[in-house]
Amino acid sequence: MLHRIERDRVVYDMSPEHKPVLEVSPGDTVIVETEDCFCHRIVSESQTVGGDFDFTHVNPATGPIAVKGAMPGDTIVVSIESIELDDQGVIETCPSWGPVSNVSKSCVTEIAKIHGNYVSFMGKRIEVRPMIGVIGNAPADKSIPCTTPGRHGGNLDTKNIMAGSRVYLPVFIKGGNLSLGDVHARMGDGEVGGTGVEIRALVRLSVDIDKMPVESPTVETEDAFYLLFSAQTMEEASRGAVKRAIEFISDWKSIPREKAYMLTSIACDLMISQVVNPLVTVRVKVPKEIL
Repeated sequence: MLHRIERDRVVYDMSPEHKPVLEVSPGDTVIVETEDCFCHRIVSESQTVGGDFDFTHVNPATGPIAVKGAMPGDTIVVSIESIELDDQGVIETCPSWGPVSNVSKSCVTEIAKIHGNYVSFMGKRIEVRPMIGVIGNAPADKSIPCTTPGRHGGNLDTKNIMAGSRVYLPVFIKGGNLSLGDVHARMGDGEVGGTGVEIRALVRLSVDIDKMPVESPTVETEDAFYLLFSAQTMEEASRGAVKRAIEFISDWKSIPREKAYMLTSIACDLMISQVVNPLVTVRVKVPKEIL
């Protein structure tokens, strides 16, 4: 069955308190209208994130979507079929954003027009690579802002969450209560300046349930699995992601942990997803060819 949710049905935190706006069955398809991270409040270069900007209403996620039969301990599998972009996006940077905080003296906006498969930046054409920044399920017993990543998902800002990929998310409450948004037309690993090309979009996806639990969000593409982990520091996030990779390879191949650690070291890549959210997110790429 095909469903559609409009972009005015959004949440700004992922919470067990939110009532689902839609309930779907495993195998159903949903077209999700997503809002940009600034709620479409910046549409020209004369507008910026100033001192009066409401940061309690950023990174809206459309939803929640309940999946019939999903129970705590299960995994919701989101297959992303397509991402259709709006005709313009916004890039923003401010003095306190990112690892280099003294580049800008004030907030600066760039409006980026989309022309087919390209985004225009200062007169140059850059190929679009649409991806979803925020995707996750409701936590079990607390509310987590959509700006923040974690085991539930949230603001993962991982560029492999794109059309053709599958996202595996732990379920903490009945139905899961999936929400998503914060699409980028293009974003580099790290999202170091604070934003990608933030843009409205139409996301077409299908959902399913896997009874095999996952510890944290996992992304599958045609050639690899990406094991994500978010933490306060890069060191903690890297340790968590590598530990996940060791356990994943060991269990998949039925080999000792130390042998899986060796295989992780010689064949897998430790990659940065983002360094600008309340928690750092990293991922380990596990090529399918070694499995």
